[in-house]
Amino acid sequence: MRKLFSLLLFFLAQYSFSQSSFQLAPSMLKYKSAFFSGATSFEVIFNQPGAEIRYTLNGNEPTEDDLLYSAPVPITKRTEVKVKVFGQNFLASETVSATFVKDGKAIREVQFSKPNEYYAKSKPDILNDNTGGILNYRGGGWLGYDSDTVNIDVNLKKKETINTILINLLQDENAWIFLPEQILVYYYNDKQKAFVPAGKETFVHETPGPKECNLREIIPTKKIKTDKLKLVLLPLKKIPDWHQGKGNHGWLFIDEIKVY
Repeated sequence: MRKLFSLLLFFLAQYSFSQSSFQLAPSMLKYKSAFFSGATSFEVIFNQPGAEIRYTLNGNEPTEDDLLYSAPVPITKRTEVKVKVFGQNFLASETVSATFVKDGKAIREVQFSKPNEYYAKSKPDILNDNTGGILNYRGGGWLGYDSDTVNIDVNLKKKETINTILINLLQDENAWIFLPEQILVYYYNDKQKAFVPAGKETFVHETPGPKECNLREIIPTKKIKTDKLKLVLLPLKKIPDWHQGKGNHGWLFIDEIKVY
């Protein structure tokens, strides 16, 4: 009888241990768009009794002591949201995240190079319509390019002091979508009556990157005031050797542009 009781305790302990090794599924963030004017909000979708959804609004990794989700959360400024699910006797879920971006300076018009034919029917205001920030490149919110150079002209409603230019890019290397080789930014100088350099960013592709919406900010190298900006993006012309598509031309996907 004692041996039977000891065996029962052993199996119960093993069951308890194995249960705690199961990881909770990640939650789902639900929102209309990652870009907004005024205010927006997000919901968290997760259905398991006893589990707690914890979140942060400062980009930090959520812990069991952070904010407890119970209802849609309002967002009024640029915010990096991270969400994690915790449950007794379970491993915490993987973290899901989203960055919400508020409108910047008023844009009158954005003109851009013709994208690949598959994306040629995109709306004229696709780069400043506050619609986007999702990972589905076929969702209709992205401009897709397989060319060597992409030119984008941003015309503001009035002359403004420019502090930052933000551009949202998709990184999905399994779909051959890479960050560009370089982004060059120019502004129109009234005295010179020409576009002159304002800043640039160069990218390296030595190792694989995550699938994500990649917000890139380019800060001008000097104080500028203008109502006209020009962005020149150079897509990846040769996919690196570590990728299955090595040697081929990479795709570039652009979603939204903001000026601050």
